[in-house]
Amino acid sequence: MHYTASPGAPAKNISKYFAGLAAQNPNDNVNHRYAGAHFSVDRTSIYNSIPISELAYHVGSTTYTKEALTQLSSYPNNCTVGIEMCIEKDGSIHEGTFNNVVDLVVYLIKKEGFPNSIWTHKGIVGWKDCPLPWVKNPSEFERFKKAVNDKLNPPKPIEEEDEVNKVLEYGTWAWEELDKYIGDAYNDKIISEWSWVEKVRKKKLTYGELILLKVLIDERRRNKQS
Repeated sequence: MHYTASPGAPAKNISKYFAGLAAQNPNDNVNHRYAGAHFSVDRTSIYNSIPISELAYHVGSTTYTKEALTQLSSYPNNCTVGIEMCIEKDGSIHEGTFNNVVDLVVYLIKKEGFPNSIWTHKGIVGWKDCPLPWVKNPSEFERFKKAVNDKLNPPKPIEEEDEVNKVLEYGTWAWEELDKYIGDAYNDKIISEWSWVEKVRKKKLTYGELILLKVLIDERRRNKQS
């Protein structure tokens, strides 16, 4: 992950800039700049400047962090995809840009088979403060990785259990009172199913079942008395 360091420049301009570097003549005795990135992203666009199967000189360095050498390769520039994030005129990364890059990284992982291994330029080389907005505010990089992971593994919606189907949350004394109430109804032949008594004694009766039984028992007792 990089930032363009060009306040206000759109992704299209960044892509053109890299294309211009590719057109340099290595034999004209001029000191040339070698740099590039696979993608440039702003709040409305994503430009793919270099095929992801090709090497881009985006984290070329003579030194690398121990973590990068351990987890990536002895030359991390040859096994990583470079993504340039455009910045606003005030130097910030717009939320639209942030979200577009999240979608791009999710695409690369889900559709192109890249591992879920996200790095900053600084995290790989150690000495480059890039992307600067995230170097200054590391929590934004953490927010980015979380946003990617949330899209890769969307949390399952919490299914609210229907209150009617929940087992009664009663204390011991309440279950004992209910046992007497249902047991008396069974003994008085108001209800004939022993399974209701068993449900109470096993503490498996639901709120809905209790409502049903109470209406049934009370109604039958009234009819019996009349």
